[in-house]
Amino acid sequence: MKNAAGQYHVCFVCTEEADLLPRADGEGGDLEPVGVDLGIESLVTLSTGEKVGNPRWFENEQERLRREQQKLSRKEKKGPDGPSNNWERQRKRVAKVHQRIQDRRKDFIEKLTTRLAHDFDVI
Repeated sequence: MKNAAGQYHVCFVCTEEADLLPRADGEGGDLEPVGVDLGIESLVTLSTGEKVGNPRWFENEQERLRREQQKLSRKEKKGPDGPSNNWERQRKRVAKVHQRIQDRRKDFIEKLTTRLAHDFDVI
């Protein structure tokens, strides 16, 4: 499948069973729980008092997206044979910026959830 940024994606299924993660506190004792609160000022606040802030790169990416979309709006889309080459080229640039933002968000969230799963037994 091809997305708007021109990247191809493949989907596959793995039928092998995954191993369980070891307990965060070692073998014996109580389970180590943590509460998670999603917020505006900080992305996540844990019951341990730790705050995970919003990614600092987001504002820069939003500015880059704004500039690329402005450039796209200035291009002439229509023509007798369909969209112009310049408009199509700029549309792909905008799609790539959107894809980059999506990938960076997904990566940040996956790293955070993996860290929480490794550090705590109960979320």
